[in-house]
Amino acid sequence: MDKLIGKARSKVFFFLLLVFCNLSIVLTIGALPALEFSMGFADAWTNTQSTATGYHNGWNFSADANWLFRISIDNKNLTKVEEKIPSRVSTILSPGLHVQYISMSASNWLSDGSRYRAWSAIGLGPELEFGLEFLDSIMMHKNSLLFSMAYLANFSNYTQTTLYSAYNSWLLKVSWNTKIDRGPAFFAALPLEFAFRADGKSVLSGLVMGIRYEF
Repeated sequence: MDKLIGKARSKVFFFLLLVFCNLSIVLTIGALPALEFSMGFADAWTNTQSTATGYHNGWNFSADANWLFRISIDNKNLTKVEEKIPSRVSTILSPGLHVQYISMSASNWLSDGSRYRAWSAIGLGPELEFGLEFLDSIMMHKNSLLFSMAYLANFSNYTQTTLYSAYNSWLLKVSWNTKIDRGPAFFAALPLEFAFRADGKSVLSGLVMGIRYEF
């Protein structure tokens, strides 16, 4: 009986192996470390439960260290000529670490004659990026549309004071990258950050441009 069970298991195993080896679709996964640097302008809106919303503007500088996984789908039934051409669409998955520095001006004057102070902050936290990469598009050799989410711990200071505080924030970002490959790539991004600061909640947005290098 044990021998019969063993033979049956062996047949099932070899059958599954045969099916797997003859699948017409195969996933190809490549991984690369990448560094990213960007800068741009930023806008912020701050409010509390007892005051009106104030508007700030300023600058944003950031850096990312990521491990980039490129997952492409290849068809085994392609001709030899077509096999030399990489998959035209790949999925990008990129976990990493995000660090940023923001510097915001004092807000506009509020209706009660007050305004929010100018402030700056350094943020650090884990980030997850995902999206699609397109090969041989009209304008560039490679383009990709990426979305990212990060959870940041921030240390802030009111400008020209000794007042410091810490807060957490969520960062969402959509970016358009050109020519992602082994080498430099340029990108533009629209970040949106929800900051839970000590003196109120702030929503920050802007436009940043930068460069990414894959090793």
